[in-house]
Amino acid sequence: MTIEELRTIADQIDSKNAKYIVNSQSILNKARRIDYWRARTEPRASVIADDITEQLYEEIREFDKLHLTPANAKVGDGATVKLYTDRHAGTIVKVTKATITIRRDKATLSPDFKPQYVAGGFAAYCTNQDEQEWTYEPDENGELTTMYWSNVYNQYGRPGDLIAIKGRHEFYDYNF
Repeated sequence: MTIEELRTIADQIDSKNAKYIVNSQSILNKARRIDYWRARTEPRASVIADDITEQLYEEIREFDKLHLTPANAKVGDGATVKLYTDRHAGTIVKVTKATITIRRDKATLSPDFKPQYVAGGFAAYCTNQDEQEWTYEPDENGELTTMYWSNVYNQYGRPGDLIAIKGRHEFYDYNF
């Protein structure tokens, strides 16, 4: 599948994010795998290519829901600043052509969550940290973080540094 074919599909499904969809490594890898399987002669090759094509279309349909881009970032929307292993949920308070500013929300861990530990690591290992549930409320005094859009990484921020993702997803890593 050529980039132009991919761009046409992206334009038809999600025109506002089409240029970001075409730069998504996951989507580009699927397009390459489709070409690979379409060139094969094994009996099931066309079935595999069709399955990957359906996965590609589904990923494009879901792109806007899952990815924060300059085309869909809006003041008032939830966003999360990913640190190294922790995450801080917040609200987008400013959007420019190249940046977003996120104000950290007050996140409260559910009192029902009780970390469960087993011996290991430095002292213990939390086995249920992925079950954390948080509630959020705006915090006018919350920390402000400005994130720059990276065309190279197709995201706000860059690997090894802070990254912004769509939605509120507070997380505390008990194992770090």
